[in-house]
Amino acid sequence: MGAHLRTDIDYLKLVSMEAGAAATSKATAEAGKPEQQAGKDVESEAELRKLATDALKAMQSKPGLSADSMSKSPSTEILENYNQQPLHVRSRAEQWELPRKEIQLTDKLGEGDGGVIYHAHWRGLDVVAKMLKADTDRASNIDSDVAKADLINEISVLSRLRHPNLVMFLGACTIGVPLIILNEYMSGGNLEDYLISKRKEQGGKAWQPPPKLVLQWSIELARALCFLHNCSPIIIHRDLKPANLLLNEDCHLKVGDFGLSKVKDLQKLSGTYRMTGKTGSMRYMAPEVYQDDPQYDEKVDIYSSGLILWYISLGERPFDRVPAEVVAEKAARSGLRPNLEPVRARFGPEFADLVAQAWHGDPPQRPSAGQMVELLEQLGQSVSKPSVLRRSG
Repeated sequence: MGAHLRTDIDYLKLVSMEAGAAATSKATAEAGKPEQQAGKDVESEAELRKLATDALKAMQSKPGLSADSMSKSPSTEILENYNQQPLHVRSRAEQWELPRKEIQLTDKLGEGDGGVIYHAHWRGLDVVAKMLKADTDRASNIDSDVAKADLINEISVLSRLRHPNLVMFLGACTIGVPLIILNEYMSGGNLEDYLISKRKEQGGKAWQPPPKLVLQWSIELARALCFLHNCSPIIIHRDLKPANLLLNEDCHLKVGDFGLSKVKDLQKLSGTYRMTGKTGSMRYMAPEVYQDDPQYDEKVDIYSSGLILWYISLGERPFDRVPAEVVAEKAARSGLRPNLEPVRARFGPEFADLVAQAWHGDPPQRPSAGQMVELLEQLGQSVSKPSVLRRSG
C-alpha cells in the first residue's frame, strides 16, 4: 500500500473511532458560508463521520490501489467522492479544522505577494501560521487567486502527510477569512538564510558546512523526496530550493512550502501525466519545466536536489551573480551546470557523480530518490554519525 494511502488511513482511523460518539458542535462560519466546491456538501457531524468512515473502509478494502490498477468500483467511487469534498468539509471530517480563537499571533516572520507568515502560539506550542493578507483574501485579481490556490493546495497536500523530514501540518482555519494553515515551528529558519548568516559571520566568505552535516542534510532531503515520490498517487514538490528547506534547533532538515506541489492525477492521459510548465524557482528549475514540457514527472525534484547538494557542499549559491532566469535558460538550452571539481575534491567521486547524475539533462538518467538515499547512506557510513549542530554553532 502506498505511503500516501497509509497516511490517509491513519487520519481517518482517528475519525472513524469516534463514529457513534456524541456529535461535536458545528464549526461556525466567521465570514459567511464558504463557497461551494465540487462534490456534494455535507453538513451534520453524523454525515461527516460516515463520510470519513466509508472512505477508510474503502481504502482498507483496496490494499493494492495504484494509478494503474484503479478501476471504477464502489470503493473507488467512495474515495473519489471524498476527495471531491470541499476543503472545509474534509477539515471537519478529519478533525483538523481549528478554532481561530486558539491561535495567538506574535512576530511576523515573512511576507510574500499574497501571504504573510507569523510566529504564533497554539495550545502551548510555538507554531507557524501562514495566511493570506486581508486584502488578498477578499480580492479577485489573478495574483490573489494564485495566492489562495497555493495555500489551499498546501493544506490539501500536507494534511495527508506525516514524515520526520516533512514540516508537520497541525491544522487549519478554512471557514471564514483569512485562510490560515498551522505548521510546526522550525526555530533554525530556512537553509538559505542559515548559509547566508554563516557567510556574514565570516566577513562575506562562503561558509562550507562540515562534511558530516552536508551528508546529514543530503540524506534528510533524499528521504523526504523518497517518501513523497512513493506516495500513491505520487507527490511532486516542484519548488525545491534552500529557502524551502527548514531547520530545527538541532539543525536537522525538513522540507516545507508545498504551495506549488502537484499530486499526479489517478487518470493518465495518453499514457503520461500532463503537468503545467514553468512552475517553481528559476535557479533550481529542471530544463523540462523551463521548456514547458507538459509530461514532466517527479524527476524534476531530483534535478533541483542536485543543485541543492552542490550549494550545501560549498556554501555557494549556484551562479550567484547571474540572474536566475538566465541560469534556467542556459541550463535548458546549453546544458549549463556548476563546476563539480570543488565538490569532487572535498567529498570524493561517489558524491560528485551522484550530483552530476541528479542534474542530468535527460530525466530518465537521473536516479530515483530511493537510489539517492541508498548511496548517501552508504557514504554516511564511511564517516562517523552526522553531527548535531546547534543553530548558533
